[in-house]
Amino acid sequence: MLTIAVMTADQALRKEITGILPRGYRAAQRTTPGKSDFIFYDIDTLKPGGIRDLGDEHFIVAITGQKRTGPVIEAASHGAYEVLQRPLKEAAVLAVLDELKSFSEEIHDIVPAASLPPTPTCAIVGHSSIIMDVCKKMARLSQVDSPVLITGETGTGKELIAESIAQLSSRFGKPFVVLNCAAVPETLLESEFFGFEKGSFTGAVSAKEGMLKIADTGTVFFDEVGELPLPLQGKLLRFLQTQTFYPLGSTREMHVDVRVISATNRDLSLMVREGRFREDLYHRLSVTSIHIPPLRERKKDILPLVHFFINKYQHTAPRRIRGITREYVKRLTSYDWPGNIRELENIIRSSLALCKSHYLTSHELRELLGRSVAVRPASSPESFASVLVPFIKDAIEKGEPHVYEKVLAEVDRCLLEYVLSYTKDNQSEAARILGINRLTLRKKLGLYR
Repeated sequence: MLTIAVMTADQALRKEITGILPRGYRAAQRTTPGKSDFIFYDIDTLKPGGIRDLGDEHFIVAITGQKRTGPVIEAASHGAYEVLQRPLKEAAVLAVLDELKSFSEEIHDIVPAASLPPTPTCAIVGHSSIIMDVCKKMARLSQVDSPVLITGETGTGKELIAESIAQLSSRFGKPFVVLNCAAVPETLLESEFFGFEKGSFTGAVSAKEGMLKIADTGTVFFDEVGELPLPLQGKLLRFLQTQTFYPLGSTREMHVDVRVISATNRDLSLMVREGRFREDLYHRLSVTSIHIPPLRERKKDILPLVHFFINKYQHTAPRRIRGITREYVKRLTSYDWPGNIRELENIIRSSLALCKSHYLTSHELRELLGRSVAVRPASSPESFASVLVPFIKDAIEKGEPHVYEKVLAEVDRCLLEYVLSYTKDNQSEAARILGINRLTLRKKLGLYR
């Protein structure tokens, strides 16, 4: 029997709550929380600020009869888990109680903050063999001065790798200049690269140094280099060959000493074959190269990254984070991460902003991951294969037996988990969506839970 402390000076509200509670719950009139499982707090007869006075160790459902947004906002800002409006509706009360019960059960199975992997001192986070190989190659390339082409999907951390190469090199402490080739209008790219002289075009009221001059003695990072227009590609090629250039409107050749690192999420070799990227420039940029695998191929790095981002952003959370639930970790590691580390970072920041206790739980992920799934549709064959193939490869390399059964079991488990999350654990609705009967669904759940 779960106890709900009803804190109100309104006898009618107390009767309303008592009459609507389902079996398994009992209401107790309280002026203090006592040993209650949950608290129903009347913000109409008691001050909303009293919610904060109760501390954040209690799950508090605020109740109001006012039809204004002000009391709802005030109660939520003081730490109420949920706000219900009168007259109370049975379905709304049951939904909140079910969620509170699920929430309180989940936070009994946590990964305490003390047991999380230590926050790394280096910029590159992770402990998978894949990221270790990337770090080793990055360290070696930092010791030579040749151009580096960094490839990888959006959000994998290409700029971070470029910065790390510069910091580990002999050019540490020298300028590190970033030029995003996709963010600058095509008409301005040349002047951004090389600078211009006063009067070289309408509006050039004074001379301006280009990025290459600013980066002299240091490193220039061309992000999204695949977006460069063909005419500018030829001028960049000449600079790479000679380390010299002419500012717009100038007849004086300038010489600089810069290391060039570039990055792209495009297939430059394909662009070369299609005539959209100069082959000679491609070979100049890719004297050495690093490929950063997507996050879905290195799931072992997710937990260290989660801890890193929690430490980085926990000052933005409404309360101190003591740990994360194992279900939270499970949901993160079963997701495809089409946006890679950038998407994971945003999810952690959103989770911290939305958390209703000292722990991050799967409840914060229901809306966030559901919204993100639309970026890479599950029906995409490429997306499905990109997740499945690394899983199969890992099983084969480990010499695991019965790979066929193992793959089917994993697909089954992920499918059930997602559909149940979509239906908010409504098994009847999940069985309908899956096209199986409820008994079959329960048998499968017994295997994978």
